[in-house]
Amino acid sequence: MKSIDHPYFGHLEVPSADGTEVIWEGAAALGNSKVKVWLWADPGTGPDAGELDAFATHLTHLPALDTAARAALRENLEQDRYFIDHHADELDDIEVIERLTREANGEAISAGAFTAAMYPVRIGLWHRTEEAGARIVMDYTIDATTSDELLAVKVASDGTVVSVDWES
Repeated sequence: MKSIDHPYFGHLEVPSADGTEVIWEGAAALGNSKVKVWLWADPGTGPDAGELDAFATHLTHLPALDTAARAALRENLEQDRYFIDHHADELDDIEVIERLTREANGEAISAGAFTAAMYPVRIGLWHRTEEAGARIVMDYTIDATTSDELLAVKVASDGTVVSVDWES
């Protein structure tokens, strides 16, 4: 079994099992809250020190990554309102949607207001991925207690947003 020690992540052991597994769980500070973080690795291989350093840097500077992710979310929602409209129609009785609707004052909820109300529920750090370049996946929701619908912002190791995908 391959292992590595890292100043941020500590001692990591890569499983020799058949499937990709979480090899580290933690949390990263974002404002006054914490976001769950999972580090995933393929069996028999694992992240190297450089890759772990890059992940640690992004987690240490999470507000900057969040800013880039929110810009991509907003752009995505401006191009396609369906995620907003779905939540406004299906979850019209939850506090955040009621507030956004009230603040819209008879207009449609704006992409900017909706994006500002979203928050990340978890971050996945991927040692290997089938998507070219995507190594960090930030899952954003409008209300984790009432909706399992997420917008997953996929980010390359250099901090460039690769895609925004609707997932549940």
